[in-house]
Amino acid sequence: TLTIGTNFALSRLKKKQIFCISPQRVNVGGKLDIVCFDKTGTLTEDGLDILGIRVVERTAHRFSDILSDAHALLPGAQYERDPTIDYGLHRAALYTMATCHSLRVVDDELVGDPLDLKMFEFTGWSFDEGETKKASFSDEEDQSKLTPAVARPPAGMEFDPDQENGTKNPIDLGILKSFDFVSQLRRASVVVRQFGTTGADVYVKGAPEFPSDYEDLLSHYTHRGFRVIACATKHLQKTNW
Repeated sequence: TLTIGTNFALSRLKKKQIFCISPQRVNVGGKLDIVCFDKTGTLTEDGLDILGIRVVERTAHRFSDILSDAHALLPGAQYERDPTIDYGLHRAALYTMATCHSLRVVDDELVGDPLDLKMFEFTGWSFDEGETKKASFSDEEDQSKLTPAVARPPAGMEFDPDQENGTKNPIDLGILKSFDFVSQLRRASVVVRQFGTTGADVYVKGAPEFPSDYEDLLSHYTHRGFRVIACATKHLQKTNW
């Protein structure tokens, strides 16, 4: 009796241009109330794109308007910059996207996590892979043999107009140490030094924190299928490597 009922169900489905390759699933389908689909690769194309960046405005303790490209995030010329904006945070966001990733160069092509790849392509920077030091609890390795990977900005963006007079060095960000993504911590990080300067900077990306409008913005983007990634930084005055 069950087999006959399944055959009738398959016939009715076929008339509606619905084809079932596993007849036993028809009986299971009769018990379903809700069906959920993966939004990427199942109903849409298999890939990611960057919508834009929102930078935290410290004075207002909220997010800025969305910035849709790297030039809007950090203009290359001083005259293009709004004097009321703290571009230090914009610079930190851009540098995080350019350095905090697990990308590798294979046959002169960058490969790695699709999100890392899209974030790096958004910056327009170039990446020269070196022998970066993985995170460990011991610093006994011979540091003199390490050649850090280097991220460099595109033509026209080689210099930072906010640098002090007399220190106009081209922007070369050497990745001294990388901490791969840890699911329990929900973040990844790198230690980076600008060549020609002392100290270093830590760049982190992962699950977002919360300025005052965090909940509203997070809900706005997640309910529209966007993936939300936060970036943060801290400057280190002194390093041992």
